[in-house]
Amino acid sequence: MEDFQYKNKEVKFWRVTGEVLGQNKYSKTHVSSSGGGGYVGKGGGHVSAPKVHSTTVTHHEFWIKEEDGSEKSVKLSGHDIPLREGQKITLISAGIKGKDSGFYSVLVNHNAKKHWFINSAGDLNKKLKLEVLTGKSLLIAGAIAGGIVYFTAPDRYRGKAWDDASWDIALGVAGIVIVYRLVVKLSRVSGLTKKLKSHLEDLAQLTYKNF
Repeated sequence: MEDFQYKNKEVKFWRVTGEVLGQNKYSKTHVSSSGGGGYVGKGGGHVSAPKVHSTTVTHHEFWIKEEDGSEKSVKLSGHDIPLREGQKITLISAGIKGKDSGFYSVLVNHNAKKHWFINSAGDLNKKLKLEVLTGKSLLIAGAIAGGIVYFTAPDRYRGKAWDDASWDIALGVAGIVIVYRLVVKLSRVSGLTKKLKSHLEDLAQLTYKNF
């Protein structure tokens, strides 16, 4: 399948096609709590109940028989894709070229003529770390601010406090640098996501034609 190039990283795609043999779906509920507590004294007090949060995740497991006769187990979390035994499907995976691991990205159901994105372009960007926020902007802004403070402090060579340094200028320039680099980074992430989304859709449509 056609790979995806971004800067110095190359994302490879591969697919597995087979017939659905059987499937199992179940849900797991995760419960957590936050807050609550209080105090009780001689004059009274206040106690508040904790807030309970619950999250339900759907797990989908199924087996497919590949074209060479081998059987493969597939496990998905957070997805409830309608499948039926006997249907022919193709799973498209993505990973960084040169590495053995990868992530499911698209499931194509040839009988139903439908496809689903298991990991969207945004999800793949984060998992493959193609264009992510690294925190370098904070380091650069901090270095610039520190330089401005140092060179505007009148007693910098005598180790005294820098009370007269241009803190307003330093913090203002640092803020501008952070905002500028953040806007540039978000623009790059948005552009990458659009291109990768289009690439995934092209792979899905090509899979329809080939099978």
